[in-house]
Amino acid sequence: MARWLIGLVFILSGFSVAAWAEESVLDLLSDEGNLTPQVFLVQVEQDYPGIITEFEIEVENGELIYDVSMIDTSAKTITEFEFRAKDGSLVNQQVAKLEADDRDELIAVNLMEDKSLTFCFLVNKAMKGKQAFILEAQLDHDLGISYLELKLINRDGKSKLAFDIETLRHLPLLKWN
Repeated sequence: MARWLIGLVFILSGFSVAAWAEESVLDLLSDEGNLTPQVFLVQVEQDYPGIITEFEIEVENGELIYDVSMIDTSAKTITEFEFRAKDGSLVNQQVAKLEADDRDELIAVNLMEDKSLTFCFLVNKAMKGKQAFILEAQLDHDLGISYLELKLINRDGKSKLAFDIETLRHLPLLKWN
């Protein structure tokens, strides 16, 4: 009953729980005490072998956590990391051998290696001129196209974009009902 009343208060006051959660994440990302995703990703690329294939933000107990996946083609592994945004310290690391369900990301990684590209280079190129924080970023391969998909947030709300790794150009996003 109490949760229902709180939800009703948010709705009646013109705010939604989703908008409140967005504002909370944006506040954490804007906090100068936390590393920005862009600064953090450069650090990860310098400190760990492989190519970043996925980045995601989580909030655990009010603390910003960055989840990162990296593929190391020479070791044939995928490593999943959790880091504190506050100082970039490692919270958890799991290494696994590449499997069949990693195929699409591996195709994109191989193209990046062939073109001597980094994840950060793609992110910066895709975000050129955009003032936003990264919520999620992931390499993928679909319909014969290897691309970077980005979910961004700023004070105007969330947005999504896709960036072709081969041509280094934005892709139109398809909308599904």
